[in-house]
Amino acid sequence: MTTHTFTAVCFDMDGVLIQSRDVIEHAWSSVARKYGVEISQDFIHEHIHGRPGEYTLEALFPSFDQPTRRIIKEQVDAAEEVAVCSLVPGVATLISHLRERSVPLALVTSSWPARIAYVLNHHGLETAFECIVSREDVSRGKPAPDCYQLAARKLNNPINECLVFEDSVSGVQSAVSSGAICLGIGHDVSLRNHGAKSVYADFNALPTIESSTPTSRLTEKGLALGSHISRRLTS
Repeated sequence: MTTHTFTAVCFDMDGVLIQSRDVIEHAWSSVARKYGVEISQDFIHEHIHGRPGEYTLEALFPSFDQPTRRIIKEQVDAAEEVAVCSLVPGVATLISHLRERSVPLALVTSSWPARIAYVLNHHGLETAFECIVSREDVSRGKPAPDCYQLAARKLNNPINECLVFEDSVSGVQSAVSSGAICLGIGHDVSLRNHGAKSVYADFNALPTIESSTPTSRLTEKGLALGSHISRRLTS
């Protein structure tokens, strides 16, 4: 039995904070179609969700020159930037509980500052996160570990005491390779194959137990929140 203690929590944005998977898929698919490129569901799963835009551009338009790729990316960003997306069920409640207990929070995303600001403002979460790491803050995006390692440094928190919520394979790989512990959000059970300890449909499916003890634990049976959170795992 191995015990992991967590003193900070990191959230991905798309698919974890907001339900934006359909918006992202439609933006890339519709713009690509204008340029005569069709996108399969396998491609979406492998090369879009959780990936930096530049990576997707190269994978999707390998024969296009850089100026054309920039135009394509601008069109995709414009379609995504002001799209209204609902919060993932239960995430607002979890964030509120964590903030009440002074647990440091980070938003770590492959999105960009203007879109991040729009999302946070739309949902009244402008002050929810102590730090935000966007695609512009790292030279290597997910699945590289850089973004989560940077978040841990900004929070002044050991990376092995960071709990990460992710919804994509590349995001889970990024979190796990950084040294953090990762839980999957969504319906992709294959995330466990890439290092996620468990996968939950949404945050309402993550069992929650209130605790009055000074130190609390995130276990397979539930989440007990206090001044810190920890997770007991069998390994």
